[in-house]
Amino acid sequence: MRLSLGLKLGITYLVLIVLTVAAFGYFTMGFFQQSFLDEKKAALFTHANILANSSAPYLRDREQGPYLNYLARNQAERVGSRFLILDRSGLVMADSAGDFRGRVLSHPEILSALNGENAATPYREAEYGWILYLAVPVYSGKQVTGAVFVSADINPMVARLDEIRTRLLWFSAASGALVFVISLFMGAFLTRPVKRLIIAAGRIGSGDYGYRIETPPGNDEFGELTRVFNDMSARIQAEDNIRKRFVADASHELKSPVASITALLDSCPRREECSPEEYRELVQDLRFEAGRLRSLVEDLLVLSRIEGDQGQLRIEETSVGEIAEAVRKAAAPTARARGVGIRTVHPGDIYWPLDGEKIFRVLVNLVDNAVKYSPAGEEVTLGFRVQGDRLHFYVANRGAGIPPEEVPNIFERFYRVDKARSRETGGWGLGLAIVKEIVELHGGDLGVASEPGGETVFTFELPRLT
Repeated sequence: MRLSLGLKLGITYLVLIVLTVAAFGYFTMGFFQQSFLDEKKAALFTHANILANSSAPYLRDREQGPYLNYLARNQAERVGSRFLILDRSGLVMADSAGDFRGRVLSHPEILSALNGENAATPYREAEYGWILYLAVPVYSGKQVTGAVFVSADINPMVARLDEIRTRLLWFSAASGALVFVISLFMGAFLTRPVKRLIIAAGRIGSGDYGYRIETPPGNDEFGELTRVFNDMSARIQAEDNIRKRFVADASHELKSPVASITALLDSCPRREECSPEEYRELVQDLRFEAGRLRSLVEDLLVLSRIEGDQGQLRIEETSVGEIAEAVRKAAAPTARARGVGIRTVHPGDIYWPLDGEKIFRVLVNLVDNAVKYSPAGEEVTLGFRVQGDRLHFYVANRGAGIPPEEVPNIFERFYRVDKARSRETGGWGLGLAIVKEIVELHGGDLGVASEPGGETVFTFELPRLT
């Protein structure tokens, strides 16, 4: 059986109310009962001691029995309880009710009084209900000569306590029922945002990415949860759009080399139908297209690994100078082939906490792009320096430059400023996307400044990671 949150809240509050009231009632009733009983005892002890003092001179003279009866009846009429006067042996000398005269009583309270101690105990008897037995010693000088025994009806006090207990139970039941009903409404009110979140989560689960829910007023936890959910939904939608665009772009880009390979094979389906020169040219073109495909697959795998390893950088103190020198050597063959020089500029070797393998790929991509877009005779500059608590890199070259309207888009995947030239150089528009992912993974910032027909400078800076 599925219980709603509102019902669970109602049951919880009901149990808490009942337990609280029960505990309060238990201790309160105990306090009231003891207070009423102590008050009754104090009053009876006072009257019993008065009778003990009055009867002490006459207790040893058995002929004074009628007078002792008079004293007992008089005290009983004034107090409303039964009084007995007993001698040292426990013989009843006087009884306000007249029933026990001449009998020997041995109640525990009487025995305690004959031993010089006050005693009082409540009893529940089948015939009379609640009775309080109380006894005090009668002294003659310092010697106990008898006892005064009191039998008091405390049923009115018990009835009063029962009435209080009954009212307390009714109050507990009414409070619990009221709290239960209120908690149901409060539960329904409080769970309304949760239900909206459940519906929204279901919508997203069914593919409706970017679904939003109305943010409730106020700055409570539900409002914050709703805002976080909407942000998550927006990010999921953005990632889904990126995924769809990525798949579409990748599919589109794959068509070109595949179509080229197909066309090349169709142009010379069998070796004997081609001249040796045509066959060599075909193999060279096929190798070129295969290389482009391999480059695309490698870049896609790099991007996939970067996205799958978010937050899993292998950070260690690394020689930045060694990375720069390794980049220069890696780009040197391409640079020599195009007649472009590469130089490094830095204030000396620096050790910095970073992922050396990923930063090497960033610099290789930037330097490779700079070499490809530099005219023969130009020079590409790779530099780094430390400013404050950040490490700054820059790669500069002179060439055609980047049009200002294209700058915001150059870090997008598969984006190329000059599509024809990029295909000629084998580019897919993924290099700068990889650069952006790695720099952001390090918590760094990436920028570019370019003048058409002038200098283009790519910069990025890295914080000191721990």
